[in-house]
Amino acid sequence: MFSKIALLLTVTAAAGATVVLASNDAYARGGKEHFVQDYKFNKPMHGYSGRAGNYYCDYVRIPDRKCAVVGGAERCKVVGWTLRQTCY
Repeated sequence: MFSKIALLLTVTAAAGATVVLASNDAYARGGKEHFVQDYKFNKPMHGYSGRAGNYYCDYVRIPDRKCAVVGGAERCKVVGWTLRQTCY
């Protein structure tokens, strides 16, 4: 199961992933990097939560909403999903 998810995330990474890496100060203190990466999808996706090599990774599904004011009330619609991967 992990290989299917890894392949899916690798393919979608080219579609607009955002990567934030910690500085190399973590290595100087004897620690590991902490990174966050976002993947965009049209529907909610599941991610693997658990150990991946020397890291622990977790995923959060975040709805991407588009809002508009209609008749004095704000109406929002989910137009996509972000799968946020956090590994440490």
